[in-house]
Amino acid sequence: MGRFYVSARLTGPSGQSESVPMLVDTGSIFAVLPRPLAERLGVEVRQSVPVITAGRREESWPVGDVWLRIDEREVPTPCFIAPAGPILLGAVALESLLLLVDPVARRLVPSKGLVV
Repeated sequence: MGRFYVSARLTGPSGQSESVPMLVDTGSIFAVLPRPLAERLGVEVRQSVPVITAGRREESWPVGDVWLRIDEREVPTPCFIAPAGPILLGAVALESLLLLVDPVARRLVPSKGLVV
């Protein structure tokens, strides 16, 4: 799949907010924020969990929550707090926002909730 970015607004529990470009990464479970951004937003760590990085290293990363807004859609979502690196938009956030990835057009498209 081609790599592409989307514009998003992240808001921490204290109300601190930033508009950021997020790299769409369906291989990541949660959104990923580099530690400096998480600290500016006042993200509160609720636990640390084991992760496997893209380089296949096993590490333990903190997890917290932010509000994520893309266009007119907004949801609370968990996020990994990485030591450094890009801001990633993972699968849980995409599904929560009811957005699908169009890899050919390199864009997000709205979907409907599925109840079975």
